[in-house]
Order: sequence, then C-alpha cells, then structure tokens
Amino acid sequence: MNITSVKAGSFANGFNCFCTNCGRFFSVQFLEGDVVITEPTDEVEYCPHCGGDVLIFGAEVLLAHLADHDTDPVNFYHAFPPDEPIPNSRTGATPKQVEWIVGCAISDRQKKLPVTAESLAAQLGYSKDVVTKVFEELHIPETGGAE
Repeated sequence: MNITSVKAGSFANGFNCFCTNCGRFFSVQFLEGDVVITEPTDEVEYCPHCGGDVLIFGAEVLLAHLADHDTDPVNFYHAFPPDEPIPNSRTGATPKQVEWIVGCAISDRQKKLPVTAESLAAQLGYSKDVVTKVFEELHIPETGGAE
C-alpha cells in the first residue's frame, strides 16, 4: 500500500479512521497499482503513524469501543458534530463548548488568571455543572492564577 494523501471522512473532524493503539485519527488515499483508491476500505489494515492494526472506521464503532474501555467520549470531542451534545458523554457538552472551555482555560492560565469552573462558566455563559464535568473528564486543574 502506497499512501498518497489525506481525505475528509466519516468522523466530524474530517477523518475516516481511528487507531486504538496511538489514538490518532487519519484518512488516506492509496495506490493499488496505477489506481488511486479514495475511500478507506478493509484494505487499510495498519495505522500509518504507529503500525497499529486495530482501526475504527466510524463514530458509532468509536462510541462502542470507548464504552468497552469505560472512557467518556468527551476525550474525543473533535470526532463528533460540533453543535450536538457529545453522545454518551456524562458532561452534556457539545464539542464546540469543550473547545471553548479548553481554549479559555489555556488562555487564562497563560495570562496568569484564575482558571476555575465557576469563572469559565460565567465567562462563557455555560452551566457551571457542564464546565465542572468537562474539567473533571479532561483533567483540567483549577488554579488561583498565581502559579
């Protein structure tokens, strides 16, 4: 298999495959002789990043895999539609909310501002409960600002 490029796909983040070994999403186009294959098929057997051979090809299968491993899907928020609650997540957040929460936490931490679920909930207009659960699942530590 000769990988030629990446292609948008079946997960909301634009990728077609997820490697359970390295945790990366990817899509490929590959050559079979002189023919370019543009859709990943069962012929994609290995992750081009790590060589792992347990690949997932869709969000429903990813959700089942995460449930089997007792992992909240919020950890893979980019794989789901941005404006819909993340399926099976105990947070109740949408991927767009998670992205804003993470971005604001990073920004406030860089500015040496307090990073708390309460301050980010007020800043973003989100439920404190949602922000608290995202903090817990993504292991975002609260700070007082002076680290």
